[in-house]
Parts: sequence; structure tokens; C-alpha cells
Amino acid sequence: MPVKLAPPPPIAPETMRALLTVTTEFAATKPWLDMADSDVVGLIDAVTGEARLACILGNAREVFGVAIYRRQTGVRWLVNALNGDADCLNLDNAALVDALKIELVAKREMHQEELSRLKALAFKPVGKGLVWPQFQSVQPGWLPWFIDQAEAEQLLADTPRLTSFATLFRLHPDLFDHHPPGEFPFLPNPMPDRPLRLADLDWRPIIPQPEVFDSFKAADEQLNQLHALKRDARAAYEYGTRVVSGSSVLVGGRRSYSRISLLVENRRGLVLGFDLSLASNPFETTVGAGLVKTLLASGTLPKTLFIDDIKLEPILAQLCQQLNIELLLSKELPGLADAQASLCSYMQSGAF
Repeated sequence: MPVKLAPPPPIAPETMRALLTVTTEFAATKPWLDMADSDVVGLIDAVTGEARLACILGNAREVFGVAIYRRQTGVRWLVNALNGDADCLNLDNAALVDALKIELVAKREMHQEELSRLKALAFKPVGKGLVWPQFQSVQPGWLPWFIDQAEAEQLLADTPRLTSFATLFRLHPDLFDHHPPGEFPFLPNPMPDRPLRLADLDWRPIIPQPEVFDSFKAADEQLNQLHALKRDARAAYEYGTRVVSGSSVLVGGRRSYSRISLLVENRRGLVLGFDLSLASNPFETTVGAGLVKTLLASGTLPKTLFIDDIKLEPILAQLCQQLNIELLLSKELPGLADAQASLCSYMQSGAF
């Protein structure tokens, strides 16, 4: 039986028509001929003051369009990626991207709902091939989705500004050469009623705010159940969580990534418990609830719990202290890694 997805959020026809117009103008400039994806430009929201970073796609001649990274999560991910942080590219971090995206795709890549919306507006792109505009909302934990009215309005405001910047860049291809990495040109808001000039750009450094995680607080009933478990003073367990590639769950008609949490016996690599949850759930809740569930499944409290992700430390520290479990960070946990790879492969096979 085919999966039934929720319908796209409604967008006012006049908003959509205007967005298609500015997107067509953006595509006509072909900014990817001049700009690389590392030539990032800043945008400031006139209402909220939020800083966003836009990245032109297409210099590699594979994906054509623009991605606009928003909020702290999206901006942090992009800046860390530009700084060479390889961890940004693993699925656990890539699934937490927060962005709006315009991509020019082949007609066969468009969803029927998208084509129906364009047909209702009597829109047909000029040319063949990768010319169909696809608008996507990328939110942490969720697979790309249709944009809503507010996001359409945001793209409508940002896209013409990026077109103006692309025109300026074509005239000054060395624009970034005179500024250090990590410093980005922010566009004026409002834009001047004339062609953009170099003097209009406001160069600013962006230093991502570090991620802050709250401590997981187990319910009294959960603590009572955990304290009732027998304790093995020689036992050491490994615990970790990761997003599963190729596996998603339908929630309210929309696809969420899956996240698997595993508890593994340190010496023999035996899986003692696992918890499957939504990657779109709060990370602290997933990590903490997953440990509670897997410890209860194991039937035993260990002396030591090893983790391989520093982000888990502040989340689990209080719970481990309450349970008198030593919490240790380790760079490598082969047993956990093997179990994660095996289970993820099994889930991706469709047998799960």
C-alpha cells in the first residue's frame, strides 16, 4: 500500500506566483557559474534580526539552487562545515540541518503536489532539464518537506537580494579575497533602490554559539525501577545513539528520521537493549529515555558506562550520579560501533 503523505501547507496564490517570478530571475543569472558553495553571503531578517547564511549551489554542476541556513542550528552547522569539521557530514549532524532550499530539478523529481500547484498558477519553466523550481523546508530530525506560507514569504524576501549579490559578485570575483575566513558579507536591509555596491556590504565574523544540552531528569517511577535492578560491580557497558540512514517513520503524514539508541556489554559486545525513537524528538529526551529503557532491558546496573559522544555527557551525568554509575568518555567503542552498524544495516534492508 502506498504511503499517504500529508498535503502541502497552503500558500497564498499571490505569494507563490511572486516567489516563482523571483526564482526565475535568480535562475536566469546562473550564479553558480561564478560562485562556489564556500562564497557564503549573510542575510539579516528585518523583523527578528535573525542572521541567516546563504550558500549558492551548482558550482560542481550537480545540484543547482540556493540553501539558506537559519537559526542557530543551521548557521552553526554551515560555519562548522566551512571550517573543515568532518563530523558535520555524518548523518547524525546532517540530519540536524535547519535551512530553506530552492533547487532546480528535472520534472520527474517534482512531487505531484508541487506540479499541481504550479499548474494551478499556469506556470511552466523555460527550457528543459533541471529547470523546475522545488522549494523545500529542512528542519532538524525531519526529511525535507514542503514550505509553508511564512517560509514562502521568507524566500520571497531573500531571493531577489541574493540575485543582486550574484550580479555584484560577477563584477568583483575577488570579493572574498580581501577578507579572512569566517567573515561574511551581510546584505543591507532594506536593499538600496539601485544596483548593489561593494560599500553596501557589511562584513561580519560569525562565531557559532556552542550547543548547550540540558540534563535529563528521570521520573521518580523510573528511578525506583532502576534502583531495584541488581548491580554488577565488574560490569562495564557502552551506550550511544545515532540516526539511521535510509530509515524514516511517518508522523502526521510527514517523514521523520529514525534514531537508534544501543546499550552494549563492553567486553563481549553483546547487545543488552535498544530503543528506536524519532530523530525529530528533543535530543536530551531521546538520549535519557533511551538509557533508562536499555538499562531496564539489561536487568543490571553496571559499574561503568562508556560513551563515545561528548554531547551525551551533560545529558546523562545527573542520571548516572543518581545510579552511582561511573560515566566515562571514550574515543573508540568498537563493540558499540559494530552493533550500530549491524542494526542500521538490518533496518535499511527493510526486514525490520
